[in-house]
Amino acid sequence: MTASLPANASPARAGQFLVSTARRLRKPTAPLEPLRVLVCEDDPILALELEAIVVESGAVTCGSASTFDQARDLAGLTAPDLVLVDLHLEDGRSGPRLAEIFADSGLRIVVISGDTSIDSVLARVDHVFLPKPIQPAVLQQLIAAAVQVKRQSEERASRSLSKPM
Repeated sequence: MTASLPANASPARAGQFLVSTARRLRKPTAPLEPLRVLVCEDDPILALELEAIVVESGAVTCGSASTFDQARDLAGLTAPDLVLVDLHLEDGRSGPRLAEIFADSGLRIVVISGDTSIDSVLARVDHVFLPKPIQPAVLQQLIAAAVQVKRQSEERASRSLSKPM
């Protein structure tokens, strides 16, 4: 169904017609997806604090996991973009293996731990290290930067899809 403008329409009516027609024809743009962050931390109080920092930084939390299996399963269900990983979880020093698996999947990794020793697994993983106790402002800056990178990436992808071939 096409709308048509009467031949004797006033210039104001013609302008209004053009604007409303352009709005109908414009492709709706999907809202940008928020950065999704998974927290892997065995201390429940710290996990809650980290989740609060994630939300305050403009991202959304995928939840928190306190063991290797929980983290792997939750990541499979929630598809995070960024993972905050403690080196020591309830099942031992499983954080480095988690970081390696998640990094191999293309996720960004932030290691948060009081243990500053780097083992051979963690040495192979591209990550940012934040020592405990964490400075919330530093973590907020890291998450805000990741939010910005994701937003720019999605905008570039959106522009490239909307270009005519």
